[in-house]
Amino acid sequence: MSEPDFYAVLGVPPEADSATIRSAYRKAARQHHPDRGGSAEEFHRIQAAWEVLGSASARDEYDRRRRQGSSATSATSPAPTEEGAGFTYSRSGAAGASRSRRSTSTRRHPAADQAPVYQPPLSEPEPLNLTLTSQKVHGEFTSRGLFGGKAQRRQQRTAEVLEKHVLSALPAARLFNDVLLTPAGDSPRKAKNAPRVDHVLLCGRTVLLVGSVEVAAPTASWDGRLLRAAGKSVSLPELSAAAKQLRLSLAEEIGGQLSADHQVILLSTDGDMFHPVVEAQGAGRQGVQPLAAGRAIGHLANVLAASAQANLVDRGLMAALRRRCLSPDGSAA
Repeated sequence: MSEPDFYAVLGVPPEADSATIRSAYRKAARQHHPDRGGSAEEFHRIQAAWEVLGSASARDEYDRRRRQGSSATSATSPAPTEEGAGFTYSRSGAAGASRSRRSTSTRRHPAADQAPVYQPPLSEPEPLNLTLTSQKVHGEFTSRGLFGGKAQRRQQRTAEVLEKHVLSALPAARLFNDVLLTPAGDSPRKAKNAPRVDHVLLCGRTVLLVGSVEVAAPTASWDGRLLRAAGKSVSLPELSAAAKQLRLSLAEEIGGQLSADHQVILLSTDGDMFHPVVEAQGAGRQGVQPLAAGRAIGHLANVLAASAQANLVDRGLMAALRRRCLSPDGSAA
């Protein structure tokens, strides 16, 4: 897949300095914002261009590929409409791998579009029956406490977004909800108080932890530590340590190497999938960035699709994650 010409998208020459690029981005974002009558697709192209050209390291890598002769599509050519098209994140790899910055070289592996391969084969009844192996979504959310209903609605909304936009793009992908980071054991009370994550996406041997927060503002800023919207700080779930803990726990239980990643999805209270528009500042331009739902879904799909095992349905991993679901639906595995 060729990359879009990000300079043309923002209407600046390749030699433009960072201030010129920032000014062009802000002007284009205002002009094409969906709230002002612009199209979501064009606004997304502008955001994608800024995420590359607004980061010194990502821009250097992009320029290097341009110099090497990689073809870029023109500003009038159809551009990818998914977050991460042509570039993606890689934050924690296989067991023992160190955290890395954003990678701009990952592409969808051909395996992602091939028919699923089941391991162990479906002819074997264990470790998960055929019905549960074929099930795409596992685990349900239950209301907890006086204010649990609001959290449950947010979690359910996130699960629906993931099912509609990520699972539909990857035949081998599965979604697990309300997942404990370590095996539940025999004590239901301990399980309810144990560390958990809202959502885990599985595809092949890659697990992706997903958390979400609601943001009551169309714009926000991110400095690498704090998300601010409408003049207030917004607390984000800490998923980095959770991803490492889950990866190590699963590897210990079933063996073999796993890749792990994580993403915070921002849900706008106005229902716009591309809100809030997040402007990264300073250290926030590097590494992990919380993303609006409309941008996060493409990134998540790309991360899962990048592996040569993207068409693998690992029934052992599925069974292990189901055992960690606080409220698994269907019959027991």
